[in-house]
Amino acid sequence: MKEFQRRIFVILMLLFTVTESVNAAPSISTVTPRGIQPGATTELNLTGASLNSPLKVWTSFAAEVEVLPTAEGADDATTAKLQITLPENTGVGLGAISVANATGVSQVYLVVMEDAPVLAEPASNNSLSEAALVALPAAIPAASNGTAADFFKFEAKAGQQVSVDVLAARLASSMDPVIRLIAVDGTELGYSDDYVGLGADARLQVTIPADGQYAVEVLDSKYAGASPYYIRIGDFPLATTTLPAALQVGEDRAVGFSGTGTKGITGTVNLGNVVPGEQVRAGARAESSTMSGFARALASAGPQAVEVEPNNAIDQATAAVFPGGASGVFQQGGDKDYFKFSATKGQRLRFQGHSLKLGSPAVVNFRVLKLDGAQLAAAPISDENEYAVAWSIPEDGEYILETSELLQRGGEEYAYVIEANAGNSFSLTIKNDKATRNRFVVDEGKGGFQIPITVGRDGYAGPITIKPKTEIPGVTWHNNVVAKDGKEITVLLEFSDATKAGDFVNLELVGEAEVDGQIVEVPLTSRDWTRTQFVPITYPYPFLQGIVQFATVPAIEEFFEPKFEPEAVYVARGETTATIKMSTASKHKDFKGALTRMFQDVPEGISVADKADKGVHTITVTVPADLAEEKAFTVKAYAEHAGHLQFVKRSVPIKVVDPLAVSVRLDAAIVPGASQKALVSVVRAPGSAAEPISLTFAGLPDKVTVPAELTIPADQTELEVEVTAAADAVVAKTEGITVTGKTKYAGKEVSAVSAGIVVEIKAATE
Repeated sequence: MKEFQRRIFVILMLLFTVTESVNAAPSISTVTPRGIQPGATTELNLTGASLNSPLKVWTSFAAEVEVLPTAEGADDATTAKLQITLPENTGVGLGAISVANATGVSQVYLVVMEDAPVLAEPASNNSLSEAALVALPAAIPAASNGTAADFFKFEAKAGQQVSVDVLAARLASSMDPVIRLIAVDGTELGYSDDYVGLGADARLQVTIPADGQYAVEVLDSKYAGASPYYIRIGDFPLATTTLPAALQVGEDRAVGFSGTGTKGITGTVNLGNVVPGEQVRAGARAESSTMSGFARALASAGPQAVEVEPNNAIDQATAAVFPGGASGVFQQGGDKDYFKFSATKGQRLRFQGHSLKLGSPAVVNFRVLKLDGAQLAAAPISDENEYAVAWSIPEDGEYILETSELLQRGGEEYAYVIEANAGNSFSLTIKNDKATRNRFVVDEGKGGFQIPITVGRDGYAGPITIKPKTEIPGVTWHNNVVAKDGKEITVLLEFSDATKAGDFVNLELVGEAEVDGQIVEVPLTSRDWTRTQFVPITYPYPFLQGIVQFATVPAIEEFFEPKFEPEAVYVARGETTATIKMSTASKHKDFKGALTRMFQDVPEGISVADKADKGVHTITVTVPADLAEEKAFTVKAYAEHAGHLQFVKRSVPIKVVDPLAVSVRLDAAIVPGASQKALVSVVRAPGSAAEPISLTFAGLPDKVTVPAELTIPADQTELEVEVTAAADAVVAKTEGITVTGKTKYAGKEVSAVSAGIVVEIKAATE
């Protein structure tokens, strides 16, 4: 019944998702099995929506991935199959996958690198009496069942150590597991809820009292149904971190471990191509066992020291080297650890505590002391609970780093490392905003996307260039240099015509700057924003931070264009400025947005600027006063619709014009005492709203007149003018009669004079 209910739930969810997500990006609902074994090939079954072929896959861990073909006619977009092969030396622990196709990029889905056999959840396990036996060791992806508990029954020998670890919050599940290890008669041997350092997750370790059958009971304290979890049962330590908790990159490292049951267990961690700042997975496994506990470590560039007990006093301090790291475990409440190091006058050291991000519950308080115990610097307490302090060394000599647990707690899980780096630095994070995205589709030949970035400065105030760790062909980067003292920037990527559909890229961004005389690269992170995406996880894993992924897809139809009024920039001859209005014209019924612009190809000696108001850009063009020939500049505009950002380019002509031209025609001679009609015509230049034109005649002979006020209305281009000769007007021909027109063009007074005409006064014929 339970399995039937789950299938119905999944089917309904898939139907709902497909209905609501036409042309939506792919999404992953489940991955089966969720555990992937190192040194082996595992076939994964994905369910979700929009999983159409061809599908591409990204993993946060080294792996060979093959997308298995879908049977002809069977591609319903709700399932996909992958074949993943992990290297033999893959560390156990958590990782992530995502997929992409022509509709976009899926969310990141968490999986487990697992060295125990991965089993399917028994079909009937909601009662102790009916629960099927599970052979240990075992890892079982499962799901909660509302108010009913799940039972996992197994056989064990007296004296056998059995550990249970339930991963739910660590896999971003909303489940809040409570677990008990019980005998088949119901006797409780162990209980766990909200294990320290793991958020809502639970784990325990029990020594079996007698041969027989036992069971693990798992219940969601929220009584929710179908919440996924992953249970591990077997003989393994409940590891927290490696010791040291940070590992210097460059070669494989021999380590010990912190956590329950780790005493005496050692291992070797393969660092491969790991770079400083990344998190490392490591397995803590006893020689007699085949199952490892999951431990984490921080990759570091510097040498690492581990506390050597006793080191609870200054005169017992463990030697450390900074820049580098110092690791320890607060074994009991009130424990303090001391490390001695040498430093040089003027050197600036930046100390940073790491514990929560490694799964440790420790909140590490630390300070720098003189050898006599006098305080020189202390990490300020903050809401973040992983503290930091920068300190400049006052003089050459030896100093003490004192560490303690802020709340005076302790235990085998309370591991930490204090990392110290020299000099000044900065940090880059994806802006923590509800509008922020990190998954994009890029239209073939015309797409792009934007990434808002927040800059943190620690002693370095200079410019920072945002760039990819590995160059991407055909991409133009806009606004990617953070100015001196800058705190925020939105980087814009534009993809060229060479961009073809079908790529899936995990974009690793770094900030490059010259700091303290050296070129450094600092990776983009996203701790605060990632927390909003993976709420149950106590501290976002480094492999989830700074992720920016895009898929190149067939371009959708152009959905906007810039609209110019007038269609060109008309500069009145002799003037140096002119304006043009630009707005957004929608070419798609659902597009309601506005464009953002940039100006390109601006001719030398000409400048272009604009001011936007309610979606209308007033563009002002400044030109030399003697400009005569036509020029042009380019407006490159971009806008976003339905997840697609597109670029559109338009050339804008710059034309020098005469704002007004006037002509006059008088076809017949005038008899004294009579009049004739003269026709005055005007041509207004485009680029300005038409205004009335006042006319003035000049050079008329004596006793020849026109009306005192002559005006051509704004909506007309000519005017008939009555030219009257008095009865005593002198019979003669007069040349050079002109008409001057005056009006406004682009808000300025302008005038024009017609060519001269002849006015003839001719005696009447008898």
